[in-house]
Amino acid sequence: METAIASKIDAVSVIENDESQEIEVFTLKLRGATVHLSSLGATIMKFLPKVDDDEEVVDIVAGYKGAKIFHDTGNPAFFNAIVGRVANRIAKGKFSLNGKFYSIFPNNPPNALHGGKVGTSHKIWRSKISHNGSAVQFSLLSPDGDQGFPGSITIKATYSLRPSFSSSGVVLQLDMNAELNDHQKEDIVMETPINLANHAYFNLGDHENGILDHSLQVESDSYTPVDKNFIPTREVVSLDEDAVMDFRQEKTLRDSLENYGIEKMGLSAQQSQEYLEKRDFSLLPTPYGFDHNYVVRKQPGISLPKTGSLSFGLRKLTIYSDSPGVQIYTANYLGDTKKTSSAEVCKETYGPWNAVCLETQHFPDTISSEKTASLLGKKKFWAGKCPLLTKTEPTYNQTMVMHLEMDYSSAEASYSGSDTDGTKYSSIEEMWRDQDLSTWYTRAKGWYEDNCPSTIDGVLGGIGHISKKDLEGSREFLKQLKLPSLADGKSFLACECGAGIGRVTKGLLLEFADRCDLVESSSRLLMSAPDHIGDSESNKCRFFCAELQDWQPGVNKYSVIWIQWALCYLTDFDIVQFLRRCSESLVDGGWIILKENTCEDEAFVVDVDDASVTRSLEYWLDLVAKSGLQVKRLTWQVDFPDNIFPVPMIGLQK
Repeated sequence: METAIASKIDAVSVIENDESQEIEVFTLKLRGATVHLSSLGATIMKFLPKVDDDEEVVDIVAGYKGAKIFHDTGNPAFFNAIVGRVANRIAKGKFSLNGKFYSIFPNNPPNALHGGKVGTSHKIWRSKISHNGSAVQFSLLSPDGDQGFPGSITIKATYSLRPSFSSSGVVLQLDMNAELNDHQKEDIVMETPINLANHAYFNLGDHENGILDHSLQVESDSYTPVDKNFIPTREVVSLDEDAVMDFRQEKTLRDSLENYGIEKMGLSAQQSQEYLEKRDFSLLPTPYGFDHNYVVRKQPGISLPKTGSLSFGLRKLTIYSDSPGVQIYTANYLGDTKKTSSAEVCKETYGPWNAVCLETQHFPDTISSEKTASLLGKKKFWAGKCPLLTKTEPTYNQTMVMHLEMDYSSAEASYSGSDTDGTKYSSIEEMWRDQDLSTWYTRAKGWYEDNCPSTIDGVLGGIGHISKKDLEGSREFLKQLKLPSLADGKSFLACECGAGIGRVTKGLLLEFADRCDLVESSSRLLMSAPDHIGDSESNKCRFFCAELQDWQPGVNKYSVIWIQWALCYLTDFDIVQFLRRCSESLVDGGWIILKENTCEDEAFVVDVDDASVTRSLEYWLDLVAKSGLQVKRLTWQVDFPDNIFPVPMIGLQK
């Protein structure tokens, strides 16, 4: 299994608030790609994928030459930083919550932009290497009153790099989390807005030539128009009504910006073309281009919705996120000062349309209590409102994935699959779009009830003869793990998910655990479990009839959660959510063991009869990464017949 290597490579001294502080610089390396990260703003300084076998690399993000320059210029363009506490604009820098009024410095007059004068993008975060040396985590304490925002919060941002499904692509994942501090205290009634975004400026080609020959596609059917000050009008407009703004089908930014100049700015076709060719900020009567929030289309079944993609030649960057919106910004203001354009400080000489940002976010200027938001109407707009950290909901999480293929034509087959009726799919997204998710779980349950007797042979689909070998392999795997040490008086509690009749509980888990919980959706199978386990041993068990996609396991309970031949029946989205809940249910040092079939020649195979998905190992590892869990051990089951799918045993920890 390929794993990134994280290293600290530099520490740059700067003066901050009349004190000497250090900006730490890290790298993540994998498959010849290198990502440079800075603790100032938790910023991506460089993203250097390998172009070909000759070790040539290209930097796909715009920005400054070094960490100190990021600091000394003040980074007015917010190059590649995490912006917040509240990304995008707050009208006139003012908002109210439950009758209290707050003011943020209007650093983008008349509005506050990206958290105010000194938001998260301009602060030095604490930093450390994490995930056993394969990721970098930044953390920031934002005290009560910081930039005018109420409440003390702690923000964390973790960058990790992993292989894509193909043999050469890489995936940069950013997990952003925030928590309201002291929310457990009785007297805490504070609530505060939070809406973080990464402000990376992407250019997959030659920075000198801008992004006009890049193509953009956005998974959106509507956008939120803005007024002259770039504040949303509270309308949500269908792209059927505005062809200029429509990126549902991939199109070049040259054509899009040319049409924008003509249709939105009143330029002649000749003027629009001339401005695009010169890309000189000083020649523009008014800066223009895309700087709009798009409503990300709902994508049921997908582990993390696709936001959009940027392509240039054979190179393709695809963005995924769980945020409801994405700000498409074509770097219209690059070049307004030397601090954002000069090659003395920047990697290249920049001008308008030199890069494009896909800022995953909640909608701009939507800070409000739920009660107030409902009174304001515009239901579609307020569906993307800014999250609030409160005493009852003290945490915030957002995941953004940047999937880069430098030769997508050769990588595309790595994401294709099929179903048992012979239907071919070019991507995971296409496959899930084709499924009837309204009947997905009832079909699986119906097939199981009709075809699986309450026996070992029944629950193993007619291959009960492999059970002994399976349990032997599982036992050896479990013996190799460092199981948690529990305080005196605390029981070692295990859980078997998708337990059927308790085959793994009886044959394995009760050898290690004091007690075991069994979770199974079929009441018929679960009622047979006590007889299969035996009277004396079943007294150590509890039995829960629940669907895994709905099961709430509780917090800090289990030393081992065993999941075998069960998650194949869940959608990608439900797998990720389920694994996150299981992670919270582990005691310190606890393990989740995942044991599922894998396919080798395709990314996935959908079984039409029982509504299940056999996934490749790369597919499974991608879902695990999106859940936030770490793979600590991976081995393969041995001594199965050749006609059985390969079965990995994956040990996961939080």
